[in-house]
Amino acid sequence: MGRPPQSRDGIPAASGGRPIVAGVAPFRRSLLPSNRDSELWASLNALAIEPHGYRRLERKHGIKLDVQAGRRFSAYVVQAQQYYATIGTVDPIAKPLSGYYFALNLAKAYLTAVDPNSTTPDFVHHGLTSGFARKSRYFFQQEVVRVRDSGVFRQLAQATGRGFCWAKGYEMRIVDLMPYLPDGYDLYADANDEAPKLLPVADCFALFGGKQGWIRVEVNGHELRQRNIGPESLPTRARIFGEAFRLVSSDLPTFSYESKKAFSYNKKLSEVLADLCTVFDGSLVASNRYVPGNQRYLVLSPRSSLLSHEAVTFAVLHQLSTIVRYRPQDAERVRGTKHFWLFSGWIDRACQGLLLGVASRITREEHVAV
Repeated sequence: MGRPPQSRDGIPAASGGRPIVAGVAPFRRSLLPSNRDSELWASLNALAIEPHGYRRLERKHGIKLDVQAGRRFSAYVVQAQQYYATIGTVDPIAKPLSGYYFALNLAKAYLTAVDPNSTTPDFVHHGLTSGFARKSRYFFQQEVVRVRDSGVFRQLAQATGRGFCWAKGYEMRIVDLMPYLPDGYDLYADANDEAPKLLPVADCFALFGGKQGWIRVEVNGHELRQRNIGPESLPTRARIFGEAFRLVSSDLPTFSYESKKAFSYNKKLSEVLADLCTVFDGSLVASNRYVPGNQRYLVLSPRSSLLSHEAVTFAVLHQLSTIVRYRPQDAERVRGTKHFWLFSGWIDRACQGLLLGVASRITREEHVAV
């Protein structure tokens, strides 16, 4: 393979006095660890106020929010906050219940914000069913979730990431989803003695030059060597990322990848912000926003169709809550096994990460810890 093309000449920039970042939202909102949750809920609660918050929500998403839809949004935010507050107070076996109902209400709040008609009574069922099949002995590998033809799960998947959702009846084993959980990156590696299907990246940022904007991703060479991946082959190993990014030559010590497409603007940088967010979201760059510095990951998969990170988290929480609700004896069997990290460590992280991520989408501000 010949020398990669030279990187574009660009620099970071700001719009309206606010630095532009690469993410599902164009601007950064930094949260202090000591006051993170209260700050985060404050940004959502400010949009749940009738009528001023509703009008701000309309402007952010270009929607029309009638009184009933606005009140649904407010109720979903309040209920999500109440369930979230209980997650850290209960035994690990009980966490899936609080975590799932938090995720369900938060997802409904987001769906209402982007499409108020999507949460009318005809569309609010969760959209997943358990595919668990009882056998003579219980194994966690039997935990399967099946996709329905409609509901919150499908709508959430179609409103995030690449907008992809599996067809009705498609079955997902929870053990097959676990390597793709960014909030469980180290927990999965410790429990399974193997690396997850995610590759950490050193940095990800937006650049501007020549009346154009694009995204750069930097990857450390040692991360590639640990996975036995050459820099030229990364776009193939991480197919979805590779569809939008290419290796370029730069002066940085890391390996640089730029979005293939640069978006042109006339007078204001704000003209291309939505395009940059779409590229980031569609490339499935995962974010651990609760980690100081916002650790990012690329998905290592040859598939061109994958669920968003929010949809994967929702599916796992749903199935774990199903075990607790309907098969508590099986939930107790998981205690003390190599899969128990999902209950004891991941749920707290996943719910915090989901809150940061969905709040970023609703408020149009990248919520990250500092």
